[in-house]
Amino acid sequence: MSGRVIVLCGPQGSGKGVVAGRAVERGIVVLSLGDVVRAQVAADGLEASAANVGSTALSMREEWGEAVVVERLLPMVHEALEAADVLIDGMRQPLEFDRLVEDFAEAEILSLEATDEARQAWLAGRGRGEDESGFGEREKREWAWGLAELMAQARVTIVNNGSFDDLLKSADQAFDALGV
Repeated sequence: MSGRVIVLCGPQGSGKGVVAGRAVERGIVVLSLGDVVRAQVAADGLEASAANVGSTALSMREEWGEAVVVERLLPMVHEALEAADVLIDGMRQPLEFDRLVEDFAEAEILSLEATDEARQAWLAGRGRGEDESGFGEREKREWAWGLAELMAQARVTIVNNGSFDDLLKSADQAFDALGV
């Protein structure tokens, strides 16, 4: 294994996609837990609505265990690490991180924070099916999964209450601090 594993976490609309995009620009491979869930939504023949993404995430965990999403991502992480550092975007649960460190003991967490008002405004312009409604429902679900506990384990936290350029600068500083 030549690369490092960084987990990116934070509430919906906090800027994870922007930070993940900056990671790609730096040559870091980005893998998304949300893409695993959205792939299951598609495999089940469902529309990618907030309700379907949320209910699929819950049903996957009920049927196959709480760590199913990260377990489905692990083979891709192993493969990507042969050539580059890896950023895992969108982790929500401490249990998922615990499962990840069974394979990658040196994995670290980068978290993002932003005000509710800013996050709601950014989400309104993003155009993802799961963002169209249900901000409060998704908030409850993600915080109930233990997102705050996961964020508390972060080695580096970005507070995203400034401009887009401020977020890019903060992302670069965070990646430098994490050695990726």
